[in-house]
Amino acid sequence: MRRLFLHINVSLDGYISDTDGVIDWHFADEEFQGYLDELLESIDGMIFGRVAFEQLAAFWPTAGDEASPTQVRRMNELPKYVLSRTFKDTGWHNSHHLGDDPAAAIAELKRQDGRDLALFAGARAATTAVELGVLDELRLVVNPVLLGGGTRLFDAAYPRAELRLTGTRQFASGAMLLTYEKAPQ
Repeated sequence: MRRLFLHINVSLDGYISDTDGVIDWHFADEEFQGYLDELLESIDGMIFGRVAFEQLAAFWPTAGDEASPTQVRRMNELPKYVLSRTFKDTGWHNSHHLGDDPAAAIAELKRQDGRDLALFAGARAATTAVELGVLDELRLVVNPVLLGGGTRLFDAAYPRAELRLTGTRQFASGAMLLTYEKAPQ
């Protein structure tokens, strides 16, 4: 059975974008780019919220030297699923709408054979995934920056969930990858 993990950059004070919606404070050094290549090679599909999907669909089909060849290939070839109640246009190659019952659609994806699925999402989609109880793991890339405002990663109501730290990785930039799973009940 495949697992679904959330992978997202976050500031030290819990924001995923600044007050203008900008994410240029994420680091992107060579070491991290190699990590992203490995991550994309290790999954069989991606889930996005509508906003993230629209932004990425505008970038990746024409991406050039600013991204690695592995990232360009995998972002365009992997199946992409959109978690949205309002978005229906999935014109980006190999894109699919999760439909009106995203929990059931995600459960079906997880039952299929293959490698894990990654949720690359914004705050609303990440919170929805927590609310739906579909996440198996959270991978937070904590960047060494204090933004002081912006879009919080989790800024809505969701059920309490006990987590346990299962892995860490420090990057030369000072960013940390923190991996959490649901704690055993």
